[in-house]
Amino acid sequence: MNARYDFGRNWSALAARFEDEHLDRACADLRRLLGDLEGKTFLDIGCGSGLHSAAALRLGAAKVDAIDYDTECVETTKAVLSRFAPEAQWSVKRADVLDKASLPTATYDVVYSWGVLHHTGDMWGAISNAAGLVGHGGKFAIAIYLKTPLCGLWTVEKRLYSSHRWLRPPVKAVFVTAHLLARTLRHGDTIAFVKNYRARRGMEFLADVDDWLGGYPYQSTSAEELETSLKKLGFSTKQRFNVVPGFGLFGTGCGEWCFKRTAL
Repeated sequence: MNARYDFGRNWSALAARFEDEHLDRACADLRRLLGDLEGKTFLDIGCGSGLHSAAALRLGAAKVDAIDYDTECVETTKAVLSRFAPEAQWSVKRADVLDKASLPTATYDVVYSWGVLHHTGDMWGAISNAAGLVGHGGKFAIAIYLKTPLCGLWTVEKRLYSSHRWLRPPVKAVFVTAHLLARTLRHGDTIAFVKNYRARRGMEFLADVDDWLGGYPYQSTSAEELETSLKKLGFSTKQRFNVVPGFGLFGTGCGEWCFKRTAL
């Protein structure tokens, strides 16, 4: 039984509907986290749909290399970059961040991995390997799930959701109903929440739900644990967003970090 979630299927379906507003949102998110990318070399680890690779090129990156474990994500990223950045300098290939032999031999000004390394099955090994691709003075931008009291429960749910396709429609229906009901009771803005989801998150609501429910393997960490680990690898914390965890009833949010390499 293969418990690894098929991210490529979800990203492929979403990427086919990308419009300029998706790319604009991705550009805004990259600019907020990383600042100026003009003339930088950029590695996108776990490129998924390729949207953030396209955004890096739109923001002036001199070269983008994109890698992903999932072959369908590789093909989707190629299609997205061919559409949004046909004249730019980029490459896309399959690689496993846990297999150093498959990774690039060069170092980069920016290594970016948003919501990926906690899905490898060895989060700390993946973080270490990815960090090793950052050149001196370069930036390492990652988003990692924050540890909550319900992470154990979600680990079981994700494994079942990923392993048994017949479970996906009913589990998704229950989750969406409960999530929107809770949203209505707390904020009363459910229709606006779903309608504006794309503009706020750069993703479709149901695609995001599927990605959350099926994201297995799954690990999480605390801000303190992650920052301490990166400090030992020669990095200082430059930016951090959304690093206070909730209870985790409707999911575990991603903390976002931009680290700078200060030592090799």
